[in-house]
Amino acid sequence: MYSKSLEERANKSSVKIKASNGRLQLVFAHPIVTPTGEIKTKRFYLSTGQADTPLERQQASVLAARIQRDIDYDEFDAS
Repeated sequence: MYSKSLEERANKSSVKIKASNGRLQLVFAHPIVTPTGEIKTKRFYLSTGQADTPLERQQASVLAARIQRDIDYDEFDAS
């Protein structure tokens, strides 16, 4: 096995826009603390409810940037 580069690991934690059944979703991973105090990475799928069009993709990218900013500044609230 080989070690992933720092860039590959950084990209893994970014917010991505994905089309699913013609609708846009934001997909990202973020660490959470379980009730037992263990830290685990949880994958989030946020459906925007918007159709996959250029305008809606632009709006989804604005939302993705907001979420990424919250993650970067450790202000993301998983609830």
